[in-house]
Amino acid sequence: MTPFKRTVLQLAITATLFPSIGLMAATPADPVKQAPTKVDATLPVVQVTGTNADEDSAILVKPKKTTTNISAPITKIRREDIYKTNAVSSGDALKYDSQLSYRQRYIGDNASGLSLRGCSNNQGGCLMVFADGLPLWNPLMAEYRGGPRLNLISSGEIKSVDIQGGPFNAEYSGNSRGGVINYTTHEPTKREIYTEATYMLQPSNLLGIDTNLQGFQTFGSYADKLSDKVTTFFSYKHLENEGQPMVPSMQYGGFYPKLGELAPASAAQLANPTTGGALVVNPLNNIKYSQNGPSGANALLVGSNGIQHITDDVYKWKGTYAITPELKTNLVLAYENFLSASMGQSLVKNTAGQTVWGSQLQNYSSNGYGFGTGFGNAATTMGANSLARETFTASWGLNGRVYGSWYNNTNVSYFDILNDTTLTNSYNPMDPIYQTAAGTGGTAVSQTGTGWYTVATKMNTDEFLGRKDLSFAYGYDYQHAHLTKTTNNLTNVAANRLDAMTPISVLSGGTTDTNALFAQASWRFLKDWDATPGVRLEHWTASDGIYQTSANMSGSLSPQDRAVNNWAPKFSLGYQPGNWKFRYSVAKAYRYALADELYGNSSSANGSQTIANATLKPEDGTHHNLTGEYDFENGYVRMNLYHENIQNSIYNGYIYQPGQSVLSQIMSSIGEVQTNGMDISAQFDRVMKSDVDVKLSTTLMNSTIVANPMNTSVVGNQMPFMPHYRANMLSTYHARKDLDLSVGTRYQSAAFVQPDNKDIQANYYGNISQEIYVDLKSTYFFNNKKGHVSAGIDNVNGYQAFMNHWLPQRTYMMQVGYKF
Repeated sequence: MTPFKRTVLQLAITATLFPSIGLMAATPADPVKQAPTKVDATLPVVQVTGTNADEDSAILVKPKKTTTNISAPITKIRREDIYKTNAVSSGDALKYDSQLSYRQRYIGDNASGLSLRGCSNNQGGCLMVFADGLPLWNPLMAEYRGGPRLNLISSGEIKSVDIQGGPFNAEYSGNSRGGVINYTTHEPTKREIYTEATYMLQPSNLLGIDTNLQGFQTFGSYADKLSDKVTTFFSYKHLENEGQPMVPSMQYGGFYPKLGELAPASAAQLANPTTGGALVVNPLNNIKYSQNGPSGANALLVGSNGIQHITDDVYKWKGTYAITPELKTNLVLAYENFLSASMGQSLVKNTAGQTVWGSQLQNYSSNGYGFGTGFGNAATTMGANSLARETFTASWGLNGRVYGSWYNNTNVSYFDILNDTTLTNSYNPMDPIYQTAAGTGGTAVSQTGTGWYTVATKMNTDEFLGRKDLSFAYGYDYQHAHLTKTTNNLTNVAANRLDAMTPISVLSGGTTDTNALFAQASWRFLKDWDATPGVRLEHWTASDGIYQTSANMSGSLSPQDRAVNNWAPKFSLGYQPGNWKFRYSVAKAYRYALADELYGNSSSANGSQTIANATLKPEDGTHHNLTGEYDFENGYVRMNLYHENIQNSIYNGYIYQPGQSVLSQIMSSIGEVQTNGMDISAQFDRVMKSDVDVKLSTTLMNSTIVANPMNTSVVGNQMPFMPHYRANMLSTYHARKDLDLSVGTRYQSAAFVQPDNKDIQANYYGNISQEIYVDLKSTYFFNNKKGHVSAGIDNVNGYQAFMNHWLPQRTYMMQVGYKF
């Protein structure tokens, strides 16, 4: 294809997919100038043979087309792309890919969730994340609590990120039904010391708290190549930050005179009016809060759980040893100490200007309504809450050529929760009832002793049976996860917080194990054509389940052990003529219930419960993907069409138990969910030989409940937490050799929270609202790019969005980093 025809084709494709930027489509590089970065977004970028390329080079080294892991569409995020964004945490590196949704309520949030394709960020265990082979995803916990441990890596050590959509690679378990994210970090090539400091500022005016929330993060690393065989890397990250209030203290309508209505204040309550409390709309639907009335009913806002204060320290060491020039082994050790605390706040004041706390509310009125005549969390949400967590991670790996044309990739990882204790006071320490025995109680929830370990090994060759047109890979994968969760009802949180003799009110836990064998081949049967079949055989067990309460310490409620066997076939057909790439992939995938979903029973300070379900069936998924892509010398245009059908989709729903004024959550399954999606993306460096880089992506998705025997009324509704549309754009102007200016926009449509789809899709707590963000960043590089200084603003337009909780408002960031 001539340069002129290639340019015309690029302009036509880009103008068709993105009419607003059609005139910005890139032309071939000027041969006199340095060739711009070539982006390969379809073929996998992880090579088994390694490369001698400079670790800081932004030019992608393409893998051989003969490997077997080409069945899934893969998008690469380069180090230079991360520099264009306000990336404080490693999760921030993902926020301009429209396939993904990353819920980070504030920097350092320990309940962040990722969503990819048909996997929502409120579902655990359906998206796998790795860093240099070390599993960061959580094979144990559900919902937001099961988000990946992205805080184990810093944005300052990331070399690149690969995002794989769907479970089309037999190497990965059904936990990859949403996709796989692989972080690659820098490998030492010489002695280097890197330091980085970041300051964050978020002016916040939520729930009666008008203040500047501040934080800072420091990161330092020492890397050295001690010899031709040995490298070492040590890093330390310290983060302190403040987050906006997460949970409002609210009173919802009771049963007067019908479900959902707030009762008028009594004469005694009217004699004690208050100020500060607000009459608001309850956006929550009538299934989640059936006892509190339908969506849109009146509610009284009286306070919040207060500002979140977090501290996170991560120490990490990794070393490598080259057994041969083509085979190396590595060891990673990491320790994390995470602390968070919040103190509730009341907005309500009496006529004397004194604060009215939870235990006093029943004597007062607001807006003509009486407190204490409905349901809600008004008293307990204003209490105090703290979390102390210590974890230890170890990982050993082997990677490289072992003999002939055969390569090995092995990783053994171990994760242990040394301490995980959450203390919750039923009432605020400022509440007068706290001075009495009735007000000092609360709960302690511990997950100490919980953890997992994994073993994954793969052998692969690109010359199977001596044939250069045949590649083959096979291997073994093992996952073990164990949960121990205890809840203690404390009579005095401050006094007996560490008293081991405090009676246990709930003890639950259990173990899951998955053994799997897999094999995958790639046959290049014609020029430009390949076929890649694969299969995965799995044996899953759930055992040692226990569920004891204070009324039943004999363990008679312990669930029975279970075992399930499945085989998951995969197939991919590819055609790559010239710069075009086409690929169709189809796969079966089984996602087994996590230990938390099976055994994670607990209770909270207000009496609500989380009820596990030891009878959950595996999610049974059938997945299809069709990729079309055209590569230019400085970028690409790509489209993915995908269809997913998931049976027994595991979901955490709300139930109302008669006789209780609080809610419980129970793990259950939705019969069948069908997801159809299309994502279109384009990325070009030095557009039209200019100094502008552009990255655009958009995802259209429809996720529908097509069957649900347990509740047929929700059939035809949208799956919760699944927005219809996402779109992102990031453009960077290289103002000069050492100065970059970036503008980014991010959009996500609203989504429902509950399967009945009756919740209001509005900008308020409990909802998933639309998100409209505009981000700015400028970066100045100095001393031959050894150092950088950057300043940026996320959400410069100040849009207030919600994903159940409040999402960040306008946030200012400044960063300085230097490599010695």
